[in-house]
Amino acid sequence: MGRSRIARIFITAAVGFSLILPAVRAEGEVKAGSIVKITGKRGSWVLTVNGKPFYIKGVGCGLATGKGGEDYLKLAKETGANTLRTWGTDQGTEAYFEAALKYGLMVDAGIWLDYVSDKKEISYIDDKEYKEKKINEIIEYVNKFKDHPALLMWNVGNEAIFFTKSEQERVALSKFMEEMVQLVHKLDPNHPVIYASADVSDMPYIERYVPSLDAFGMNIYGSIRVAHTKWYKSSLNIPYIVTEYGPLGPWSVQKDRNGASTDQPDQAKAAIYRNMTNEIINFKGYNLGGFAFHLGETSQESLTWWNLNYKMFKRASFWEIYKIYTGGKPSNKPPRIARFNLSKIDKITPGEVIDITAEALDNDSNPLDYTFAVSTAREGVLQYYVNEEVPAEFTCEGINFKMTAPIEKGLYRVYVFVNDGYGNVATANRSIKVE
Repeated sequence: MGRSRIARIFITAAVGFSLILPAVRAEGEVKAGSIVKITGKRGSWVLTVNGKPFYIKGVGCGLATGKGGEDYLKLAKETGANTLRTWGTDQGTEAYFEAALKYGLMVDAGIWLDYVSDKKEISYIDDKEYKEKKINEIIEYVNKFKDHPALLMWNVGNEAIFFTKSEQERVALSKFMEEMVQLVHKLDPNHPVIYASADVSDMPYIERYVPSLDAFGMNIYGSIRVAHTKWYKSSLNIPYIVTEYGPLGPWSVQKDRNGASTDQPDQAKAAIYRNMTNEIINFKGYNLGGFAFHLGETSQESLTWWNLNYKMFKRASFWEIYKIYTGGKPSNKPPRIARFNLSKIDKITPGEVIDITAEALDNDSNPLDYTFAVSTAREGVLQYYVNEEVPAEFTCEGINFKMTAPIEKGLYRVYVFVNDGYGNVATANRSIKVE
């Protein structure tokens, strides 16, 4: 993506498959594993599952169950999605696959490849121990799930090339990836293998060193059209999949007075999801579909930056995906936050009381409920889950609220959540600095 961002954990043309897969047991029944093919040519590529055309209407969903027991795959089904994406073998567990099968969802199963940092904890040049460990992980994981009927494809690596800055390591990583793609094909000739690039940044390495890849994944937080054009002009003769897409990241937005990235309003994010989803569909035949990022719990950049939801509440972005994936309309629209202001955002003393003004509007005239939270505000950290809620006290008087600031010094985000009683929520946040 030509920028610094959080890593997520997370076919030469057509490949023909003719093997009969062994049966696997799911929910008390014997189910046959899926046979997935990519056929056609540039502009008319088609993904098929057991002989039937299948266009990916996906959502990235790393965990099936939330911290509070939320059923995120049920929520994924409610978006109208037909496919889920995971990033690592720790996410796509047996329970995850079984839940996906229960809801009629397919899985793009992620296999994480570490990038090589400046500290060089691992190396693709001479770290035989790491590579052997990764090979064994892949063998075990592929053999365990290759016959599961919910499996759609394997996703080997996510932006690993982009985050590896050494050119020698990038080349070594790409060559190792080719070995892993060939290994997965040998273990499971019935499902395609893809890699998720940071936009098109990793494409030159895939072109040169990974000829066995079945489709090229792109994580796009900008323009689908620009990325499509760059892919189209490349020598890659394989379709692409938009393996992540969503609102602008912290690398593309303004910083506030505290140096924190300014989170976009719900309506702006919803418009981005709508426009990007439609652009992906407009290029159907060149691509095989895409995955809106993210459904479930992420805390990268903030507790709410990427989420289509908040717990089991549905945000405006959720409903934009729903409308395109299903052709339907929400029976009740989420509220819209009109004002969210803090009396101070910096030079706050520990335990100081801050005034908050929050006001939301509801198109359906539903009574609205306001709740608040405070979290840490770390950005640019390459981990699954980064920020967590911290204790804070709030009091309410109409649309005027008061917050007692955290007692520990540091940078935080203050959130308002407004729900309408019909499963919808609007949210906004501001940074504060306790000094």
